[in-house]
Amino acid sequence: MSGTRAEIVKLARLLAEDPARFDYLADLPPADVRAVRIAATDVLFDANADVFARIAAASKLVPSAITAAIAERAFGPLLCARVAAALEPDRAVDLAARVSVDFLADVAAEIDPRRIAPILTALPVTRMRAVATVLIRRGDYVTMGSFIGELPTPALRALVAELSAEDMLHTAVFSDDDSRFPEIFAMVPDTKVAEVVQFAATAEDPFATDVFTVLTHLDAAGRARLAEEVDKLSEEDRSTIATRAAAVGMTDFV
Repeated sequence: MSGTRAEIVKLARLLAEDPARFDYLADLPPADVRAVRIAATDVLFDANADVFARIAAASKLVPSAITAAIAERAFGPLLCARVAAALEPDRAVDLAARVSVDFLADVAAEIDPRRIAPILTALPVTRMRAVATVLIRRGDYVTMGSFIGELPTPALRALVAELSAEDMLHTAVFSDDDSRFPEIFAMVPDTKVAEVVQFAATAEDPFATDVFTVLTHLDAAGRARLAEEVDKLSEEDRSTIATRAAAVGMTDFV
């Protein structure tokens, strides 16, 4: 689970508010802020669920090409995100192939990935990779992070192969599922592990703290890979990493 600061950013994003409005939550554990966000997400997505289900059912009466055009030009991303959870996976995948990648990225930013896990399993990796490219270009790491817990392994592997170390860390900070970090880190090539370590040494606070919070969730194998690269750094960078790691209770790779 990401740190409190990241959870506040995600809550603010969900409610379309400035994160500063929720500064009073800064002293709470991240789990508490996350619980509030999940409860708010459920309220928003469950409201009028029957209406969205009827829209999804009615879409079957119209050819996919027409439905996709209406969705992109008239419904917009927010309504489509609500309806998507009520669509059958095959129908959703068919429609996803007919709208623009930019529009799919807009929908992804409005959707609750937990509700479309069957669709993600059926969606081609190439399509997901294209959407991820748009989200990264926009700097939308909040949306990227929200999908980590639900993406199938082949999709994760494809993304890890393309993302820079910095983009991976930004995405991980906003993840809703830290249990997959060891699995994901094992996919990272050695050259990118070196980049991760270098970024961890040079990132500025408060993001640097967020990065080390993420690293605490790695398994022994992942930490060993980090330690090997830390040993190659300058004394100054090793000292910086040691200080930052100690601040989050992580001392076994420095």
